[in-house]
Amino acid sequence: MLTIDWSLQGGWAKPQIVPYGPIKMETSATSLHYGLSAHEGLNIIENRETGKLQSFRPELHIDHFIKSSEHLEMPGFDGDELLKCIRDLASLDKDWIAIESEPDQFYTRLLHISTDSTLGVRPPHHSKVIAMLNPVRLQQRPVSLKCSYGVNKNWPLGHGEFRIGGNLGPLIPTVADARDNGFDDVLWLLDDYITEMTILNVFVFW
Repeated sequence: MLTIDWSLQGGWAKPQIVPYGPIKMETSATSLHYGLSAHEGLNIIENRETGKLQSFRPELHIDHFIKSSEHLEMPGFDGDELLKCIRDLASLDKDWIAIESEPDQFYTRLLHISTDSTLGVRPPHHSKVIAMLNPVRLQQRPVSLKCSYGVNKNWPLGHGEFRIGGNLGPLIPTVADARDNGFDDVLWLLDDYITEMTILNVFVFW
């Protein structure tokens, strides 16, 4: 995985690629107490014809990751440089995905957390960016959805346009209820408008 540390005094440290494993963090870190964390995901797949790794609109995902971080007053960073680091990480771990009858891919989870060890509510003085690769198999299957009722995922002037730690946790009871009743996921509504699924997009054709 990729780790990059930041401090208010020293700025961004040199990126490091290390084996996947636990990270050490203070119990008083503000990401644990106040939800100062942002995340993003992008898929990396091996091209059948060229054998090269490629991703769909990675620059837009990185840009959204930066905006989500800055929304929480966490430091921004150079998106192009972060993409270069992710490419290096994917190249090192390329053997984990192999094209056979169906393509495999890396789901790349990006995480930016405050590691500031204070119980005060303030912009962080320390943070950490992490990128980890998860090999998964591409699958297409129909899904059954339960429409949300009485709970909103996104709302005007809220935080739903950003991928931050506190957005998804409160939705778990509604998702669990849907699955307990035979549904795969929730179709989130805002009044009479369709917004999205829990972690996927929805496209409507007519």
